[in-house]
Amino acid sequence: MKVSVLVASNSEVVAQNKNEILNLICAEAYKNGLDVVCKFVLKLEPETIKKTLKLCRELSDQIIFVCDTNFEKCYVCKKIICDEFSSLLVNNEFAKKNVEEYLKNTNVPLKKEDQTFYQLPKGARCIKNPLGVFQGFLLEDCGKNLFFLPVEFNELHHMFFSSVLPFILQRNEVTTCTYIFKTFGIKYNEMTSLLRENIKNKYNIQILISEYLMEGEVFVLVPEQSKKYADMIIGSIYTKLLPYIYSDNDAVLPEVISEFLCVRNKKIVFAEDYTGGKLSNMFCISGDKKVLSQGFIAPDEKSKVNILGVSEKIFSRSNIDLGEVAYQMALGALEVSLADFTVATLKGNDKNEFVFAIGSNEGIHVYTEKIFGGEKQKIDLACNIVLFKLLKKLKKESFNLGETV
Repeated sequence: MKVSVLVASNSEVVAQNKNEILNLICAEAYKNGLDVVCKFVLKLEPETIKKTLKLCRELSDQIIFVCDTNFEKCYVCKKIICDEFSSLLVNNEFAKKNVEEYLKNTNVPLKKEDQTFYQLPKGARCIKNPLGVFQGFLLEDCGKNLFFLPVEFNELHHMFFSSVLPFILQRNEVTTCTYIFKTFGIKYNEMTSLLRENIKNKYNIQILISEYLMEGEVFVLVPEQSKKYADMIIGSIYTKLLPYIYSDNDAVLPEVISEFLCVRNKKIVFAEDYTGGKLSNMFCISGDKKVLSQGFIAPDEKSKVNILGVSEKIFSRSNIDLGEVAYQMALGALEVSLADFTVATLKGNDKNEFVFAIGSNEGIHVYTEKIFGGEKQKIDLACNIVLFKLLKKLKKESFNLGETV
């Protein structure tokens, strides 16, 4: 089955992250035996998009159209798609319900521009986005399918894996012998450099690498005639990436942590300031809700004192000890929830710094990390750093060792 990927946006962030978006989709396609025939990242210029979309439609069975989340640009792209597929934009009741549900859950009023997000091509099937107002869709026409997804990475990731990829694979009979490693803490260029000799192997074994916010994936595709060399290649990759590997199957960090806790019948609690509830939400979406004891959001001093029992004396000092605040947040959450493990996050003194605490009744450890990028990217990276550190602590059972306050 042939697949085309088209990313349309004028955003500078997209230009910086285009490799992450394309690598994610293309790597998953290759891993599952799909043939990626076209992949483009284009500025949002109507004529250019029209020509490219027409080409993709001629060459492929499945088109994944990744679009800017700005309501005006999103509207322009949907109009272009309607013209190409001889359709019209209409209000979609499922999309409308999804937008209203999201706004209600986030306590945000409906704005006029939000209405454009529930306008979809006539006959299209809505792809729900639980993380924003942007609503995706599937448009089917004469055996050709077009999937419309947001360029925002977390929203794209959720919709692609929960809806798009399963739909495509149900219609694809090709299977491929594959291996996968999930990594954290090593960048794309570093992995490429470490695995240079493996990538250039003479056995026709394909190695595909992707990375976003320090979370990476290495896919190994082994053709039938090269299976006898697979163990050698896999062993070499494993040895080189061992310090960074957190899973050898297609699972994300919250899933791996949830499975670890579930098997041991343990629970975790989150006390969040800087990450604003995102860690708790990740366990609700990607993990097992049974392991989540509670999630507290404490964005100001009053909530930290009243909800988590942080001492008021800390905030009366001229120089607030953020490490002590994070420690008391984690301890307070642990005591209130009666969970087995606790995590707390806090914004640092520097704009590119955040503080977090991880622990159990055996000990609570406080860490300070530097993070860079846009504010949303920094929060996502902070979540990844916290979860990876938590997983390492859980696996080593080293809550009585480290930087204990």
